[in-house]
Formats: sequence, C-alpha cells, structure tokens
Amino acid sequence: MIRWLQMRRMRRAFRALPEHDRTIFGSVRFDNLDYFEAAKRHGCSVEEVERVVVRVLLALDAGATKRRKRE
Repeated sequence: MIRWLQMRRMRRAFRALPEHDRTIFGSVRFDNLDYFEAAKRHGCSVEEVERVVVRVLLALDAGATKRRKRE
C-alpha cells in the first residue's frame, strides 16, 4: 500500500513539472537518448539537460517522500 501511495505522489509531482522539463526527462529516460542527443533534439545545451534531469529526479524524490500534514 505504501508503495502505491509513493507512486501516486510521484506521478502528481511529475505532472506538476513544466512541460519542458517533462519532455527532456522523457527523452532521456523513456526514449533512451543520451544527454547529447536529447540536447540536440530539444535545442539546448548538454548542461541544461543535466540540470533538468537532476531537477526532475529531485522533484520525484520529494514527491515520493512527502507526507501530508493532518489538519
């Protein structure tokens, strides 16, 4: 049950990211492009791809470990 909740929170965190970040991350993780190929596809630098991947992974981790406050 906990794993299901983590996945649900991660999906929510992913959807909350900017489209640009989701697209670049998808190219790297789902289309199996290396950073150079992803940068070329999206018209940005390799450094930007690296920053986006890190930003998305941190957001997913934060989403998975986030706990709701009880009111």
